[in-house]
Amino acid sequence: MILPCPENNFKDYTRYPLTITLAVLNVFIFVLIFSGATTSGLSSSSLLQKDGLVLTGRLYYQYLQDLPAETLYEKPQWVHQLKAHNLEHMGVLGAYALRDARFLSSAEQLIFRGDDVQISTWKKDFVEFRKKYQQQLLYRFGLSSSERGPLSWLTYQFSHSNWMHLLSNLAFLVLIGAAVEALAGSGALLLIYMLGGLAGGAGFLLTEAHGTVPMVGASASISALLAFYCIAEIRTRVRFLYIVSPMPGHHGAIFLPTLMIVPLFLIVDLANLWSTPEGLGSGVAYAAHLGGTLLGALAGILYRWKSSAVLTQS
Repeated sequence: MILPCPENNFKDYTRYPLTITLAVLNVFIFVLIFSGATTSGLSSSSLLQKDGLVLTGRLYYQYLQDLPAETLYEKPQWVHQLKAHNLEHMGVLGAYALRDARFLSSAEQLIFRGDDVQISTWKKDFVEFRKKYQQQLLYRFGLSSSERGPLSWLTYQFSHSNWMHLLSNLAFLVLIGAAVEALAGSGALLLIYMLGGLAGGAGFLLTEAHGTVPMVGASASISALLAFYCIAEIRTRVRFLYIVSPMPGHHGAIFLPTLMIVPLFLIVDLANLWSTPEGLGSGVAYAAHLGGTLLGALAGILYRWKSSAVLTQS
């Protein structure tokens, strides 16, 4: 693992008041709201079992076939390759169906072909699943196509799914946030953090226009900070921390060009976005990272332009 760590002296915490505040706020919100959250029986739903997913897939397959011809283009390309008689294909399609906001909002009113008793039972389970799903804290605080009120654009940036998710984001926030705050000030840090989150949310919704899985986390904001620092300090060699193992000689610090941030972190997001089939994400919102990255890069260019103008005038 390798992380950029431009700042050397974290003991002087007065230099990074906003970075520390943002880190503490993320921890406080997670402990207060999310650390004790449960799935409210959602994981035990019959729809998420193998047979339930297969049946959901078959019913969703009917739904797709009955869509008007002009809307068929909205289906991801991989859906056209699925076979109705293949149980594995229908299981995958069933998992995708439970993430389609249009299907979730209308399935109990649709007329399906097949065993009427089985379909009636499925509809009851489906309504219960949707109710429990919408009660989840991450759904209510996260950002998705079906939950995108004005506050969702803010609350998702301070919501995390588990401790590992939180701590991994905090590591980058502290290391890069401190560098940005020391370079450009607390105001710039806050502006880039918040606008990066908004840009990341827009990128996510563009690629998940009908998805119900909510996005949570500060990673879009952190991507913006990474890109900003990369552009603002483009000619600087900065310290990176690496660790292969805890053994002596297997961890330490090296100095590399700032632009190493691009292949190490930002290009990886682009590659994963292109290689992930539409609608079957891995749980990482790569499009949100790229939205934040774009905002951060533009902010970095603006910062360099303003800095050059000041130097010219002086």
